[in-house]
Amino acid sequence: MKEKISKLWSKNWVQFTGRTLFYFLVLMLLIYLYHYRNIQGGTFIYNEF
Repeated sequence: MKEKISKLWSKNWVQFTGRTLFYFLVLMLLIYLYHYRNIQGGTFIYNEF
């Protein structure tokens, strides 16, 4: 099983797709967490300057 995963991960398109999905999920998580910063929801980032 480990060999199949490492053989599949060695392909460039699999690495690109996997990393793209990972970074997309991290970005969505950060946006979600920023939005629920307080009880009224998030504020626009530049309103506080």
